[in-house]
Amino acid sequence: MPIYSLSIWQCAGIALGLAGLTYLVLAIRSTLRFRERAVFGITPRRGVSVLKPVHGHSPDLYECLRSFCIQDYPTYEVIFGAHTSNDPAITVVDRIIAEFPDLNLRLVIDDALAGPNRKASNLANIVKSAKYDIIVLSDSDVRVDQNCVASMVAPFDDPSIGVVASIYKGYPTKDAPSRFSALYLNDWFVPSVLVDVDLRGIDFVFGAMSAVRREALDAIGGFEMLAGCLAEDFSMGRLIARRGWRVVLSPYACNTVVAEHSFAEMFRHEIRWQRSERACRPLDQFMSFVTWPLFLLLLLLLPQPSVIGLAILALHIALRITLHFIVRRSFHIATQIEPWLVPLRECACFFSWAGGLFGNEVKWGQETFSISAYRKLMAAEEAAVASQFSATSKASHRGR
Repeated sequence: MPIYSLSIWQCAGIALGLAGLTYLVLAIRSTLRFRERAVFGITPRRGVSVLKPVHGHSPDLYECLRSFCIQDYPTYEVIFGAHTSNDPAITVVDRIIAEFPDLNLRLVIDDALAGPNRKASNLANIVKSAKYDIIVLSDSDVRVDQNCVASMVAPFDDPSIGVVASIYKGYPTKDAPSRFSALYLNDWFVPSVLVDVDLRGIDFVFGAMSAVRREALDAIGGFEMLAGCLAEDFSMGRLIARRGWRVVLSPYACNTVVAEHSFAEMFRHEIRWQRSERACRPLDQFMSFVTWPLFLLLLLLLPQPSVIGLAILALHIALRITLHFIVRRSFHIATQIEPWLVPLRECACFFSWAGGLFGNEVKWGQETFSISAYRKLMAAEEAAVASQFSATSKASHRGR
């Protein structure tokens, strides 16, 4: 069919399809280049404090927390933190502390809230008792192997590095919603991060797991400042980068247990992610439809099928399924391969994205955050940090 005989909707579909194919080519390239790997054979030069905020009793909680107690690293401590003494997670923490009496494990219970972000407030309470200057932060649903701590702290041999980020991949339970949700993390979130890092570098970290130099954390006001933020992980990386420290992506990727019990819960969770992304990077969140255009392509190209349109649809699905296999190879994902779910999952991603376009609030646990208020806070904090850094740099230059 000649291009001039195509309708405006078909042309729009073709343009969107070509943009989506371009993204998939970049995603395949970035994922092929990335090889998840642990660091072996290093000589540890420093002690490490691992902070584990806990809340509630999630699936695999014991296995997740225990995985941080069998690290192949000589000098480290694990500090668990809870806001209340009746938190169900404390039973599991007590069991682990009793299981490893020779390790430096302890529990901090403190109901102090430095701000509405309860996770950052919990970390603010825990870090007060941390002995070491390299701090690994990890959610309670993260499960790792024995090389995690060594891999996460190895980059700090470079004194310019302030934060190390770790991509997280989905580790589903046996429930169908959990497997469907993990598919989003592995096939959409992970490749998108790699493309973003390849094209623009990185100035943020992820909440599942990261590592930070205490000096860099203190330079931005610590967890007390982050307790006022909607996305404390994004804010920490961003502000530390503005302070002049480097942020790097670790080749070590952690597993996060995905325990969605229903598809409704899964969609609510993903819409919250999309709104959080819109709060942090609004343009990026809006443009991310290029990473899941299949639903729109079906609407635009199928009513009046053309050879060009059908070819784009077929190629898009083929590349997306190819990426499904490549991600599993590069990230050593051992869960069931389900390529037949990929097109359906991409359409579901679109609806989660669309839901994230609306609403000015993000409900997280017991707290509700305003997207517009968070943007104003981050703009003010970034301006203050940049101004402070500029003044310090000028003073240092004059001193020389």
